[in-house]
Amino acid sequence: MPNVVQKEGDPSTSTATTAGMPNEVIPPVAGAPTYGAAKRYHSILRDFMAYTNEAGHYPERHMFTNAELSEITPDQIIRYFKYKLYGDGDVDVSDKPLSGSHHTLDYYKKAISSFAPQRETPWDPVSRQGNPTRAKSINEFVRLIRDLEGAEGSSKKRKNKSGNTPSKQSTIAPKPSAAEPAAKKARGLELPGGINNPNAIMSEILQQVHQQNNSI
Repeated sequence: MPNVVQKEGDPSTSTATTAGMPNEVIPPVAGAPTYGAAKRYHSILRDFMAYTNEAGHYPERHMFTNAELSEITPDQIIRYFKYKLYGDGDVDVSDKPLSGSHHTLDYYKKAISSFAPQRETPWDPVSRQGNPTRAKSINEFVRLIRDLEGAEGSSKKRKNKSGNTPSKQSTIAPKPSAAEPAAKKARGLELPGGINNPNAIMSEILQQVHQQNNSI
């Protein structure tokens, strides 16, 4: 199936409306309401959904409905984990990850879990209801990766032990010029689409935290 790239302005990438009222959209719930964390979590969710749905890209402002998020399963999450660690979601795992570690998976779990409609409910494999990141199969897969890593740890640590650690001299950054601080400040205030408010990208997510808590 060819990848489908969804663009800004495409009706399929915006929240649908019924009788003028938007469908319920799930933001991160209490525990990760800060701008930086929520933005990163939402980025991971979009990446996961794009891979699972074979969509090339979801724009930064894309919001997933309750119905879409309720269809996520533990098998889909494990397939995504394999893809991130080995580059292939269908690989038979029997060796150390090529990239990342079990710590990477823990972070992905936390990110996806923060958007789960039934975040506090353990996964029920019979009814297929609850938080899929809390499924037994997810925890077993993370333990498997941790065991495969062994004492050598993550792929980054293994590379450093193999003698590829950069020298101290090469890691010393040049002193910035007098013009750079002002340029960086200006860049920090400019966002895609001409938006100058740095909180605008995630404001739709963060302002609904209270609503999501009440819906659980």
